[in-house]
Amino acid sequence: MISKAFKTVYWKEVMENLRDKRTMMSSVIMGSFLGPIMALGIIYLTANMGKEKAEKQLELPVVNMAYAKNLEKHFISQDVKIINLDKSPEAAIKDKDHDAVLVIDEKFGEDMAAAKPAKVMLYYDASAKGAANVTVKRIRSLVNAYSSQIGAMRLQLRGVSPNLMNAVMIENHDQSTAQSQGAQLMLFLPYFLIIGLFMGSMYLAIDTTAGEKERKSLEPLFLNPVSRVDVLSGKLAATVSFGLLTLVLTLIAFKLTMPFYPTKSLGITLSLSVVDMLLMLLILLPLSLLAGSIQTIIAAFSKTFKEAQTYVNLVIFIPLIPSMLLMFMPVKEKLWMMATPILSQNIIINQMIRGEDVSWTNIGVSMLGTLIVGALLAWFAVRLYNKESMLFAD
Repeated sequence: MISKAFKTVYWKEVMENLRDKRTMMSSVIMGSFLGPIMALGIIYLTANMGKEKAEKQLELPVVNMAYAKNLEKHFISQDVKIINLDKSPEAAIKDKDHDAVLVIDEKFGEDMAAAKPAKVMLYYDASAKGAANVTVKRIRSLVNAYSSQIGAMRLQLRGVSPNLMNAVMIENHDQSTAQSQGAQLMLFLPYFLIIGLFMGSMYLAIDTTAGEKERKSLEPLFLNPVSRVDVLSGKLAATVSFGLLTLVLTLIAFKLTMPFYPTKSLGITLSLSVVDMLLMLLILLPLSLLAGSIQTIIAAFSKTFKEAQTYVNLVIFIPLIPSMLLMFMPVKEKLWMMATPILSQNIIINQMIRGEDVSWTNIGVSMLGTLIVGALLAWFAVRLYNKESMLFAD
C-alpha cells in the first residue's frame, strides 16, 4: 500500500516542478517538440533540395567541348545547358562553383573515329554535402546513355546484334515497400523518443538530489519521522512521471508533424497510428524507470547542481550509441538484444516504422529486461540515501 509520506513527497515535487515555467519549457516542452520539428525541417529541406536538383535544367561545365561535337548534340537533345569553364576543373570544384566538371580528352574525336574507347574526365567531390551527388549521377547517366547508344550502332553496322553484349541479365525484385522505404527517413525516431524521455526526467532528478543538498534542504527533510525509503521513492516517482510526460508529448508531436512530411514527392509512405503510439509507449514505459533511476544515482554522488548537470548531460548520449549503430549496420535481432535496455527499444521501434510484424515475445523480453535493470537501479538509488555521507554537499 502506498504510504501517505510517499504521496506527499510525490505531489510536492510534481507541483513545484509544474510551477517552474522555465524548467517546464526547457526540459518538457522543448524536449518534446524540438526533435519532431527539427526532423521535419531537415527532411523537408533535404527532399526539396534533391528534387530541385533532379528536376531543374542541368547546367554542365565542360572543358574542350569542341573535341566532341556529337556528344554536345546529345547533351543539348537532353536539355542540358553547356557552360564554358574559365578556370581549372580542380579549382572550380574546390571553390564550390560547380558540383561537377566534365573534361573531354583531346583525342576524343580520333578515338571515336577509330572505334576505340574515347575518354572523358569527370571532376567532382564525392564527400560534398547536400544534393551535389544528384548532379554527378545525372552526368554519369547522360554519358553512359551516349556510350551505350554509340556501342549499339557500331555493332549493328557490323551485322552483330547488340543483345550479344548482354551475357547475363539481372531481373530486379525489390522487396522493399513504400512503408519500409519511408522508414529510412524515420531511423532517428527511437533516439528522439528516448532522448525526450531522458530530458524530461533530467531536471527533477538533479534538483531533488544534488539541488537539495546544495540548498541544504535535504537534511531537515529526513529529520521528519517518516521513512527515507518513502521520501526517496516519492521523489523518484515524480522524476519518472515527468519523463513519461515528455515521452507522451514527443509521440504526439511526431503524430502531428507527420502529415507535413514530403511523402508524395518522395514516393514513400509514413504512418504512425494511435495503436502504434500506444505500443511504443508500452515498450518505452520500463525505460522511464531506468532513466530516472540512473540520473538520480549520478546526481546523488554530485555535490552541486552544476556538477550533477554536467554528469547527467553525458548520460543522455548513451541512447545515441545503439541508434547510430542501427542506422549504419544491418542487425538481425537475437534474444540477448531484446533483453538489453535501449538497444531492444531501438530495434522494436524500427521494426514498427518499417511495417514489419513485431513479436510479442520480443516485446515481453524487452520490457522485462529493462524493468529488471530499472528496478535494480531504483532500489540502489533509494537505498543510497541511507548513507549519511550522501546528505551533505560538503
